[in-house]
Amino acid sequence: MRQASRLALPLLGWAVLLSPAAQSSEKPGVETHSADISKRKLTPKDFPRWRELEANVYAYEGLHSPDQQGAIVNTVSLIVITGDGVVVVDGQGDVPQTKAMIENIKKLTDEPIKYVVIASDHTDHVGGNSAFKAAYPNVVFIGSPASKQHLAKDANPPTMLVSEQRSLRLGAAQIEILNLGRGHTGGDLVAWLPQAGVLFLGEIYLRDVFPAMRSAYPTEWLATIRKSVYLNATWVIPGHGFIDDAPIMKRELDEARQALAYVIEEAKRLRAAGYACESAANCPAAEHANWGPYNDWALRSSQAPLAIARVYLELDGRLPET
Repeated sequence: MRQASRLALPLLGWAVLLSPAAQSSEKPGVETHSADISKRKLTPKDFPRWRELEANVYAYEGLHSPDQQGAIVNTVSLIVITGDGVVVVDGQGDVPQTKAMIENIKKLTDEPIKYVVIASDHTDHVGGNSAFKAAYPNVVFIGSPASKQHLAKDANPPTMLVSEQRSLRLGAAQIEILNLGRGHTGGDLVAWLPQAGVLFLGEIYLRDVFPAMRSAYPTEWLATIRKSVYLNATWVIPGHGFIDDAPIMKRELDEARQALAYVIEEAKRLRAAGYACESAANCPAAEHANWGPYNDWALRSSQAPLAIARVYLELDGRLPET
């Protein structure tokens, strides 16, 4: 297995591979309570970045497209080098960023990418998946039955399905692909590496991002987060949000759970008060919301009306099956 050079390596456009020591100007272990990259004095030129969590297990940060106010958050993937091939959990949102990810992986190892797990079927995590197929024609996409349905018209839908659990034993790695329940989408999966103590939750865990509910199952999402805690992981990795030291990441998962619970309760209060929210585009209730400590969280302005509308659908029993 060929390990990465510790030098910064120029790649496609602004994509630069940074060593774990060089990935941030911040002191190790110092957190900033925001997922907006500008709040950490970072720009798009500082991405992609990664951090080695445990031996041959990496959290990789690309970029999400800006929201209406110009805020930019990262999109996190997991890379596992097994000795018999690479497993990627969640790709990036477009082909150029996914190509950059592939080139970065090649700096680490000669092993091919054998599996790509679709933890979230949203475009910001699967939009570049054709690049995996172009580079590795035999790559296998793994997803939930709900994600297969959602991606039915996609060029690369999952062909290996996980309804509850599937074990991948590849080289020296044991990777448990788990369906813990619906959450941010109707088909969320997580990747659990028991030997390394690493749990990748994808968009079930949005660190310092206002709870995004475009296709969520709000109260089920809370239950899914609670289930994940019982795995007692050392590392808990989000689908969006910065990667700090392990204790911070576990504590921030609970903060994300509290934020989700707060938003659900606030939407219930708005509905009980008679404020209408027919859709995200027609949501007078949003003008009367009090988001408390989460008012300044990244993407709040764009995600709050979506969240209210989604909770209203749940209260009315009108959420779709998947």
